[in-house]
Amino acid sequence: MAEPRRRRAATAEKLTRLLDATEDIILNEGYAAVSSRSVAARVNINAPLVHYYFPKIDDLFAAVLRRRAEQMLARMTAALASAEPLRAWWELASDPRGSTLLAEMVAAANHRPALRAEVGKVAHELRRLQIDALDAILGEYGLDPDTFPPALIAATVQGLAYAVVMEEAGDFDTRHGEARAAMDRLLTRLERRRSGHPQR
Repeated sequence: MAEPRRRRAATAEKLTRLLDATEDIILNEGYAAVSSRSVAARVNINAPLVHYYFPKIDDLFAAVLRRRAEQMLARMTAALASAEPLRAWWELASDPRGSTLLAEMVAAANHRPALRAEVGKVAHELRRLQIDALDAILGEYGLDPDTFPPALIAATVQGLAYAVVMEEAGDFDTRHGEARAAMDRLLTRLERRRSGHPQR
């Protein structure tokens, strides 16, 4: 009975290595650099073995996306349940690694219909989680949901974080530092208001 367990463990370990290698290529060279050969070279196996586990490159991209989505949903759930939900959410959304991977996945999805559907599912689930959390806590920040509906806040936090990270990564002269500093001041005021501390 031990032999099947060893095989399953070996398979899981190999799959993890393949996904890690693919994600590393995406982050450092871009999604277009991903191929069975480039991934196989990273993990020191023959290229046909990549197709044994992932018949199409789209399947490999989708597996990377699903794994990252599971991690992101878990981290987002924890952030929104933390003592300072909006700040924790902003810090999570501002993660350069996550933003870069998202940008590459969206770019890849523009050319791969099957991947586009997977990206859409992840985006929908993540936004649903954010909006549900905002529905529950928005009043604690003293924000009128008619003026600041959860969908607007969710799109603003995610969109601004993504834009700032991309501009910082590109070293673009877009005054992204001012945007980040202004968001930090706003979050400080909102979290203080929610906690009942006087404004300063």
